[in-house]
Amino acid sequence: MMELNRRLAANPPSGIRRIGQIAASIPGCIALTIGEPDFDAPLAVRDAIAGAILGGDTHYPPNAGYPALRAQTAAHINSRFGSDYKPEEVVITVGSTQALAAAVFAILNPGDEVIVPVPAFGLYKPQIEMAGGVYVPMDVTGDGFQITRENLDQHITPRTRAILYTSPSNPTGAVLNADSLAVLKQAALQRELFLIADSVYDRLVYDGDAPTLAGDAALRDRFIYVSGLSKPYAMTGVRVGYAAADARVMEQMLKAHSFLVVSAPGCVMRGCEGVFDLPIDGMLTAYRERRDYVYKRLTGMGMDVMLPGGAFYIYPSVKKYGMDADTFCERLMREGGLALIPASCFGAADHVRISYCYAQEQLAEGMDRLEAFVRGLR
Repeated sequence: MMELNRRLAANPPSGIRRIGQIAASIPGCIALTIGEPDFDAPLAVRDAIAGAILGGDTHYPPNAGYPALRAQTAAHINSRFGSDYKPEEVVITVGSTQALAAAVFAILNPGDEVIVPVPAFGLYKPQIEMAGGVYVPMDVTGDGFQITRENLDQHITPRTRAILYTSPSNPTGAVLNADSLAVLKQAALQRELFLIADSVYDRLVYDGDAPTLAGDAALRDRFIYVSGLSKPYAMTGVRVGYAAADARVMEQMLKAHSFLVVSAPGCVMRGCEGVFDLPIDGMLTAYRERRDYVYKRLTGMGMDVMLPGGAFYIYPSVKKYGMDADTFCERLMREGGLALIPASCFGAADHVRISYCYAQEQLAEGMDRLEAFVRGLR
């Protein structure tokens, strides 16, 4: 039999999607598994996309994106962080996933190592490996999901090329504090490392602005900011992301981007012009209320859990129930009628991820089922 790509073959399909398929096969099972906002994309965006495609915007756009949207994106980033990115240092991508792919393809050479604090979103590992890099997981569970100098130093080697991190985190909802960011900055400057900041949730923060390294002039030549419209604007299916980086880095990212997808769809980009002027306060308020509700229910049923500072995930421990997270989730689906995501999908153990970007009625039913299940285990 002819051999296929080893790097791709070594990475299984999404574990999150697999759990969803199992849940769908169990009658009556409900799922709190996907980071899919239950809101619709803003009507203004939908109208503008429809108008663009009906108006004939069906031809090749510029590879890096329409100038107006690149300029608006640069202005949005700069206004938030005090940075000075030019529109030419921004690329519009097919979701933030593709922005991350362009970043790792732009900076990695074969054998270069990328440190990723785990638990972490499962796509990082295959993207790094497909780009020829070596994925180096760094477990931060024991440090409250923060980054310490001691832990990081144990993972840095002469082959380390970059650190890829996310804040707020998927799956934990943890927001990196100023001490964690100081550790990252020191390492990047002293060790000549790139920092890739997956910031797709950084507008979904509930207790003041999250600390950030975006806009730090000392890091400009080695910092790659990645974000997207999917999470803050409930536009997951629209598939628009973006990245900003120093001109030298962006030049290579643009090449990777054009080789991977040519461009984001023109009519969609036209529809997203002006999106940063739209408010997200209503969704943010709803997510905060859902977070507080789910946290109260989890602590009330005796689960060990930290209050997340952002995103729309909460990450309770199941260690005290005497089974691994995969077994817990399998039994919960089949015995309790509720699907959650085990920590193994994020390179970790002993925890489960609950997504709370669902309607209140579904969250309440899910918490009722979880409480009945865990009380039965006792």
